[in-house]
Amino acid sequence: MKVSRKRMFSLVSSRKYCTAVAMHAGVPVPSRIESMLRARWSDLDPEAPAILNVLQGSDAPLIWHKHSSFFDHLREVWAMLCNWEQPRDVCRLGLLHSAYSNSFVSMNCFDPVRDRPVVAALVGDEAENLIYKFCSIDRQELEEIVLRERTIRKEGYLMRHIHTGKPLAVSGVEAAAFVTETLADEADQRFGWQSDLEAGATEACWPGPVLPTLRLSRTSRLSRALYNSEIVDEVALPPIFECCSAVLDSNDEVAARDAYWRAISLSGFAPKTSESRKRNETQLAALQESSRRNRFLAEPHIVSAQCLLHLEQWDEAEAAATRGVRLLCAWGTQWDKRMPFNSWVNWARCLALQAAFCEWPTTHGGIESLGATLPRMRFRNLNTDRSMQGQ
Repeated sequence: MKVSRKRMFSLVSSRKYCTAVAMHAGVPVPSRIESMLRARWSDLDPEAPAILNVLQGSDAPLIWHKHSSFFDHLREVWAMLCNWEQPRDVCRLGLLHSAYSNSFVSMNCFDPVRDRPVVAALVGDEAENLIYKFCSIDRQELEEIVLRERTIRKEGYLMRHIHTGKPLAVSGVEAAAFVTETLADEADQRFGWQSDLEAGATEACWPGPVLPTLRLSRTSRLSRALYNSEIVDEVALPPIFECCSAVLDSNDEVAARDAYWRAISLSGFAPKTSESRKRNETQLAALQESSRRNRFLAEPHIVSAQCLLHLEQWDEAEAAATRGVRLLCAWGTQWDKRMPFNSWVNWARCLALQAAFCEWPTTHGGIESLGATLPRMRFRNLNTDRSMQGQ
């Protein structure tokens, strides 16, 4: 027998509540994403634990890298590529993509002359060859050619080795692998501080207010060039930007980020009053504008879900949270870097579950007792009586 939302809500004070909604499985995530959330790296590559152990024993965990450590960045780029179901060698390129240093970064984990046999034994000859070439070419030069020509040459490119100056041939398939890696690389590491640097604000103090990046338009053009090249079968293209077929306009990117940040900036301390509804509606309007201008983002949907929960618009909140989860799972990373990927995924799933329960707490204790993302995780009702307001 189907239990109505109204009936489910009436059971909040009873242990029967969770039983009544047990049929609602919450928002599922793909098995690869669950493996990422659980840090079960061997699910993504059976040899990953051994490779990660060697990488962890290098200097990678001690090297600063944008919003994390170099080790974290390498692992997250690799996990994104695994989530996109890329070939094993391309994924391993992502895992060690700057291990020999490269034209963008000065640090390294392995020596490109002495350690090549060591890396080859670790990841395989094909993956090591990709890593070596990727670390030996001028990445900026290749990206600019690809962006200018709006495709990847099937015949490949004759590049120059950045250290020796000797010619270095890069096939079309290798160049496609480099562009694919770059899509994940850019999505993982970019946030507003780099956008400020690129705009000329080289004195910007790290990390700044941690606004989202303004690099997605450029990234979408790289992905479209990958699509145009037809080197990679359509079914094997990364699932971002509508499987690499869509391009994000740069003006839309700026407008979407600005609208999102306006909504976020309205979320400061404000006790629930008669003005709360108006504030939530203003936030929702800004978030809808953000999603309209950039339909590839998960976070505007997720923040919208919480605003809709405040307004007790349960169906709309569940739909928004679900949409956010699906977009996050397609990317395998978050756009808003203020919180890590797993936090965004689990928060969105938590919102969706609360919407299914037709329940949103209005006290400090109630909100802090949230956490379940599936009905089986709810051991008891929310602790809504615990409030520190006025204390």
